[in-house]
Amino acid sequence: MIEIAPSWFTEALDVKKTEHRISVEGASVYYQKWGDDKKPGMMLVHGSGSHSHWWDFIAPQLLEHFQVSALDLTGMGESDRRDSYEASLFGREILAVAKDSGFFDSRPMAPVICGHSLGGYMSTFAAHQSREIIQGVIMIDSPIRPPDYNYTTHKRSGPIRKIKTYTDRESILNRFRLTPTQECENKYILDYIAEWSIKESNGGFEWKFDDTLFNKLGFGHMKRSIAFDLNCKLGILYGTKSSMFSEDILEYIKSNVKKGTRIIPIEDAAHHIPLDQPIKLVEEILRMTDKWK
Repeated sequence: MIEIAPSWFTEALDVKKTEHRISVEGASVYYQKWGDDKKPGMMLVHGSGSHSHWWDFIAPQLLEHFQVSALDLTGMGESDRRDSYEASLFGREILAVAKDSGFFDSRPMAPVICGHSLGGYMSTFAAHQSREIIQGVIMIDSPIRPPDYNYTTHKRSGPIRKIKTYTDRESILNRFRLTPTQECENKYILDYIAEWSIKESNGGFEWKFDDTLFNKLGFGHMKRSIAFDLNCKLGILYGTKSSMFSEDILEYIKSNVKKGTRIIPIEDAAHHIPLDQPIKLVEEILRMTDKWK
């Protein structure tokens, strides 16, 4: 049964945007941009194995207050693959797109960086090494785990499956799954995301991510507590049904963030908040950034 998308979704997809490519340390990085260049800039950063089109229906809802750019980190989406990946390099890709977007030019407010899942961590690495002022970072269901976290019980969130070639479009689209696994009631969003997650390759269809990325990045050994030491505002949004946010993790975050950091639950959302509760997500982003002005 085909689910008909609501009008807010289709109207968001109709909003004008531009597509861009820049070179960052030897690799081509793709990004999309929406909105008025007289408004403050906002970077949107996708999660692991994802791409900028996860934000296609989110970005247009932010345009009353921001000009928005969303990039494909290298190894994902339309950006180049690399021989190696590292968090600080992803941070520099984010900053390079922000600069190319004009977000560090004369604007009413310094840019905000919002990242989902892996993108939340990469947003903190961008802010940490930026020579320009960053207004704030919003981490969207990006759990900051304590040093003694037991990874033997860890539920993976990265693309760990090997790329295979599917003979036809329908077969690969039928295999689209969220990672970590969860239900999503908004099937029209899943269908949209799935369409942008595949490419024609090797005589068939394949996923648009580098299946070696996660291991090359060394995610399990990445320093996540960098978020506690940022010289900018920090906001944390998490899904009340997220498998990534245990009570222990939430308590660890609350006891280590700087005073005044807002930690906001998104009701009826699991890990993939942009898909589960897109309108609530937009509302909380705007509410949070309004307090940062």
